[in-house]
Amino acid sequence: MAIQALQFERRCPWCGSAQTQLVQRGYTGPTDEVDQYYTCHHCGKVTYELIAKTAREMRLGRFRAGGVYKDSVHQTRYQVSRVLKVGLNEYLIYLKPIIGPPEIAATAAAAMP
Repeated sequence: MAIQALQFERRCPWCGSAQTQLVQRGYTGPTDEVDQYYTCHHCGKVTYELIAKTAREMRLGRFRAGGVYKDSVHQTRYQVSRVLKVGLNEYLIYLKPIIGPPEIAATAAAAMP
């Protein structure tokens, strides 16, 4: 009996389109990705769900739950929802996109406990 993972529809937070393609994290299978994200076919934006960081990157980046992660390559900002240690030298950072102007996003992130 095969176990099927439940897939839910991912909508692009930037334009609202359901035309997205998920790239799952994994070292085996069709991709060799350390991060998990989806790409919108309508607007072309990349939305990260989780990113992997080493212990050194964690110290330098000062990632913490409630903080803000800036993706300078795609010009997007995310709120860090969870930081999970998954190995001796690897952390997974779960992200939620911040929609709106940077000054509003900074105010919302500062209000988080």
